[in-house]
Amino acid sequence: MPNAGKLHLRILWNGMDVLGIEVKSTRPPAYHLLSGKSPEDAVKLVPLLFSVCGKAQQAAALATVSAAQGRDMQQLEKFERAVLCEAMQEYLWKLLLDWPKLLGLPQLETQFIRWHAALNVISTDKGNAEDLLAEMHQVLLGMTAKEWQQLDTHDRLLECIKDKQGLLAPIILALEFSESRLDFSGVPTGCSLMSTWTPTEVSRKFACHFGTEFAQKPQLNGNPLETGALAKTQHLPFVRDILRKRPARLLARLIARLIDLLQDVQARRRIEQITVANGIGLSMVQTARGMLLHHVRIESGRIAQYLIVAPTEWNFHPQGALTYLIGFREGNMTRLVETAKLFVMSLDPCVDFEIEVVHA
Repeated sequence: MPNAGKLHLRILWNGMDVLGIEVKSTRPPAYHLLSGKSPEDAVKLVPLLFSVCGKAQQAAALATVSAAQGRDMQQLEKFERAVLCEAMQEYLWKLLLDWPKLLGLPQLETQFIRWHAALNVISTDKGNAEDLLAEMHQVLLGMTAKEWQQLDTHDRLLECIKDKQGLLAPIILALEFSESRLDFSGVPTGCSLMSTWTPTEVSRKFACHFGTEFAQKPQLNGNPLETGALAKTQHLPFVRDILRKRPARLLARLIARLIDLLQDVQARRRIEQITVANGIGLSMVQTARGMLLHHVRIESGRIAQYLIVAPTEWNFHPQGALTYLIGFREGNMTRLVETAKLFVMSLDPCVDFEIEVVHA
């Protein structure tokens, strides 16, 4: 497996204000290894190249190659189920292990292991997804699915979280507290949230841009975008109210992931494909981190070009979501780094990251 690389966040700081943010990824474009392969070999190789979201990558590869060959994806239902369960496992990993660790709270390993195993069973079309979701509502939030779905404001969310005291209450309240105390020297600006696109729309918007530069630093009309659960749920009144009250998006991203995690299984569609032209295919897969895009061109029975645009490349674009930190006021370097870690974790990179503070 190729080196996964790392995400480097460099913060330019004058001792009080953040003056600039530099984001650099050393993740290699592993998809270059697919050039010259047969379509069948490429599909087999893709999941071996990625240690994270391997099932989503495999499904995207199969969908895009099938589209390039003018065929519908075979066993779509099976792959939809596998991708969904993988995304739920990724959400649970962050909620029960990574977020508690970052916030100095006890990690919930036993609960994670049990639910992770249950999702493995469900991914094989066994087990009971509805029962598992009902249990997650009660354990994570201390409420029923109906009570959760009736929440419609930021204030009501906090009221219920404090009252019900589910497993996630300390995490939600800690993020709420941290975000409420953020101070900026000016009015911060963040990149736009990605719209919900069809494969046809993606092909039309980006067809002339598909290349290595775009795959590494994707943007639309010169502007970076944020993908993920928040982008997908931004239209919900509940999410809109949280964004109004907490525009830094720390709490909103967490709640959006909870909404996606706890959504009715039958309501989810994660894999889409389109034949762009003869020998050219495009697929979109919704992962826990956002839109995963595969694009392939097949010539003479071989891969002439293969591109993968992962959610991390959207969310950690050098001019992307983390530039919101510019203007953040903090005179203590330790607290500055702790806050930066909250922002990085809320965007959930699929590689390790490191933070460097440089005095400017």
